[in-house]
Amino acid sequence: MVLEKLEAYYSYFSQRKAGWFILLCTSLLTGLGLIVLSSASLSFIKSENYFHKQLLWCALSVPLFFIGCFVDLKFLKKHCSWILTFFVVALVIVLIPGIGKRVNGSRRWIAMGGFNVQVSEFAKIATILWLAQYLNNKESSRSDFKIGFLIPLLVVASICGLIFLEPDYGTAMLIGAVAITLLFLSGARLLYIGFAVFGGLLAISILIYLNPTRMGRIVAFLDVENNKLAGAYQLWQGMLGFASGGLHGRGLGQGRQQLVYLPEAHTDFIFPIFSEELGSLAAISVLAIYLTFFLTVVHSAKKLHSNFAKFLSYGIALTIIYQVIINVGVVTGLFPTKGMGLPFISYGGSNLILLSFMIGLLLNCFSEDQREWDYHDSTKEQLRKPIKRQLVSPCVR
Repeated sequence: MVLEKLEAYYSYFSQRKAGWFILLCTSLLTGLGLIVLSSASLSFIKSENYFHKQLLWCALSVPLFFIGCFVDLKFLKKHCSWILTFFVVALVIVLIPGIGKRVNGSRRWIAMGGFNVQVSEFAKIATILWLAQYLNNKESSRSDFKIGFLIPLLVVASICGLIFLEPDYGTAMLIGAVAITLLFLSGARLLYIGFAVFGGLLAISILIYLNPTRMGRIVAFLDVENNKLAGAYQLWQGMLGFASGGLHGRGLGQGRQQLVYLPEAHTDFIFPIFSEELGSLAAISVLAIYLTFFLTVVHSAKKLHSNFAKFLSYGIALTIIYQVIINVGVVTGLFPTKGMGLPFISYGGSNLILLSFMIGLLLNCFSEDQREWDYHDSTKEQLRKPIKRQLVSPCVR
């Protein structure tokens, strides 16, 4: 099995450049994240030493990357319902006081061996796996309201509801957006998609209105300058970071915002620190790397012959790029403040491990499809040979 996988990867990487682009993009982003974290660790967060912790998480993510590369996709496809059930139960357990760890008013983590594991992060890939399997199995009924739209929507809504209770509005919205996009790509009617989007936005708006903290963030977002010392303090300091960096930056380790001014400089608001120290040109280059990664995955996924692998690849690419859009939109003032890290760059063990596993799964999908197609071609070639001999042999006689 392992030798066959290695042969498949050799065949894939020797024939296509997409895999190299994916590995290059993710390696560059992870390396840039470590560089910025090394600078941020010299500031007010130095007592936590997030740089060394992220190095440890990087080391732990390598085995998960290889697990994603070599796991049997047929096994995942067969057991994805059980995988999703497991994480649904875990999301319920997180909400139990005494088990789920509360940080900054949210109960999202389970303490395991000195580390805090955020279950909702892993619920992302479990949802994508289940959706990919469901849409693959219901290929002939994707346009049907009940089978192709309502059932998967209710399953995803139940997962998002549990995440809302933590509360973690950003992750719930991210999972919902990815699910709706996959349903659209599968062929669900635009009328159904429109009603789902409207209903989701209405529900989120009501929840925000009933939550004074989040409603305060919306009010502060609408008038940043007058709330720069209150609800919009982080956003204002982030904007100052972008402005003070200029085109070429102040220099690595020379940023001021991370010293005492900008909270969460190592997680949600690491992008302003990056821009302040390395400059706007470097920040734009990072966004170009994300875009290159996304377009490469989408272009390669369109060529896949397996619908399960195709939807799985789309789901992974959408999860990463939507997270980038939300994070960059928040720190630049386009969206209200919401805690969501920048993929591969922000500090966060659970997210980095999940991302490494998802990148491994991407390469697995591409190499497995290459192996099956090579086998299909070789089988057809073997079937042609006897036919040619039978046609020639009467003439020889």
